[in-house]
Amino acid sequence: MSDRIDAARRPTSAPLVPGIPGLAWADTRAAAVDLAQHGWPVLPGTYQLAEHGAWLGRRGAAGLEPVAPLWQLATTTNPDVAMEWWTRRPYSVLLACGAGVDGIEVPAAHGQRAQAQLSPARRGPVAVTPFGSWLFFVRSDDEPLRPELAANGHAQLHASGAWLPIPPTARGGLPYRWQVSPSTVGWALPASGEVQRVLIASLSRRTGGARPSLA
Repeated sequence: MSDRIDAARRPTSAPLVPGIPGLAWADTRAAAVDLAQHGWPVLPGTYQLAEHGAWLGRRGAAGLEPVAPLWQLATTTNPDVAMEWWTRRPYSVLLACGAGVDGIEVPAAHGQRAQAQLSPARRGPVAVTPFGSWLFFVRSDDEPLRPELAANGHAQLHASGAWLPIPPTARGGLPYRWQVSPSTVGWALPASGEVQRVLIASLSRRTGGARPSLA
């Protein structure tokens, strides 16, 4: 299905809404267009107009989620289509994983240690979630999550079939933000295996606590 068909049939099915004062909408749209222009498959997500407000963009939405039920068919890497979609509504910006970009999520303390140990050749974009975890973005290369990370690092691999919020998307007024923005590293994505090796090397003694999650 082409981007043009998606643009006509999915997110744009909702009526236009008037402009919202402030820069938040413009920032979100700019982020979606920039990501699409660099080949990151983005899709519209539900959104809030005020902290702790109702989720809009999809009837019955209970939280942050894709607007389109068949969201895998409602992604785009076309900046013109992204501009059209995010001009109509201040959708959250979501990334469809597995189509060039994956994410490895680890607790913040682990992420900080690993980031300090990454060589320039292995550095890629890193986002900080509002829930005590970091997201390392890597190339989609079918590399599974290493068992050491799953067992001892409380890590999660977000790959094909998953989506991730992308800054400046927010939940309940709490934003996702870039620790290392894609532009800072020239939009380069390291191999998943290389980043996982550094994450394994930076594992500390296992401690208790709940596993951070995007859910």
